[in-house]
Amino acid sequence: MTTPTLVTLLCALLICVRLLTFRRRGARYRLGYSCTAWLLIAGTGTVAIRIITQSGYPAGWGIAMVMAVLAWLIVRARGNVAHVIKLRRL
Repeated sequence: MTTPTLVTLLCALLICVRLLTFRRRGARYRLGYSCTAWLLIAGTGTVAIRIITQSGYPAGWGIAMVMAVLAWLIVRARGNVAHVIKLRRL
């Protein structure tokens, strides 16, 4: 496994797990953000599974950097997709 592929795998797993463990804690439910979070979970989970099973192409540095930035934003927003999209706390 190449270095960019490993970075992509770790970032995809981080994003997927952080979004799955998000707690609302009184925040308002919004269908659009919920659907966006679901799509991110499904997409990053699929990327991770395809890398682990080696059924996809190896990732390059471009996608690895995009995944790293997205992972940083998700972790910084504590898994709240609304904060990532609105760029509130950044």
